[in-house]
Amino acid sequence: MSNARTFIWLLVYVQGGFIALDLYEHWRSARGKRAREVIRANAAVIFAVGMACIGYSAIQLALASALPSIGKLTNFATRWTASQPSPPDARWIVPVFVVAFGVGTLFDYLVHRFLLHGPLWRLHENHHLPSVVSNVMPGIAARPFVIVPNFLINAGSCAAIVGVVEFVGCPQLISTFIHLVPALLLTFSFVACASHSNFLRRFDWVETVFRSLLLIGPREHLLHHAATIKGNYGNFTSVWDRAFATYVAPQEAREIDLGLDYDQDFVGAITAGRFKLSPASRSRFQIGRVCRLDEDDSRGPVAE
Repeated sequence: MSNARTFIWLLVYVQGGFIALDLYEHWRSARGKRAREVIRANAAVIFAVGMACIGYSAIQLALASALPSIGKLTNFATRWTASQPSPPDARWIVPVFVVAFGVGTLFDYLVHRFLLHGPLWRLHENHHLPSVVSNVMPGIAARPFVIVPNFLINAGSCAAIVGVVEFVGCPQLISTFIHLVPALLLTFSFVACASHSNFLRRFDWVETVFRSLLLIGPREHLLHHAATIKGNYGNFTSVWDRAFATYVAPQEAREIDLGLDYDQDFVGAITAGRFKLSPASRSRFQIGRVCRLDEDDSRGPVAE
């Protein structure tokens, strides 16, 4: 399955549900107003967010065909081990799933912390752009350049898993791993969407359940999107943050500023800040409600 088809598949089976829940949460937050009144009052920013999501999705789908999918990577791993095709071994399904999840989340942590929040920041900036963390927002609903870190994580994880399989002397376990890839993708997608869900964030029991399963909770991951907090780099589990001393516990009592700590908008986040929306467009579409803006900041050229 290609990266583009995988994106669409996960959108239909996982992300679409979270988008619906978060849309409901946004509507619920406007208590006492009818749906029509809410839409009318927020029409400009809703249009801007929708157009940005469509544009970001188009870029993501276009770039998705440029790099090998996880299916091609696992097929290469199978040929590299020179193992004969064999059916998955049911006895190894749980151990292989746990090992694959652990290896994948470790590479995710390393790439996220040292590359995306380092030399590859411009590929990740759009994800931290929204000052409203929700599955509805551009950069979260659609991540235009996510294929690059995903390829690094998938390639590193597949190589590490092949190495583990070779070490234990059971190359036939590769078939079990390949059989589990769809389940792993669904799990990663579910946790990633849940950790950004403003609908789930208001439930104490959700945080309790996620923590008991060693998964990153919505409130824990929210701190990673704070403008001035550095930590909670694990997108799926807090284990590696705790192991490498980058875990930040949720602070229920204080407010945090979400998004970036500098002026940026939807266009700037995909052009490395070279172009930005004009002040008139920012005002017309109320971009300041969902992005951190400083209209007195004249850095860089501005374009419609």
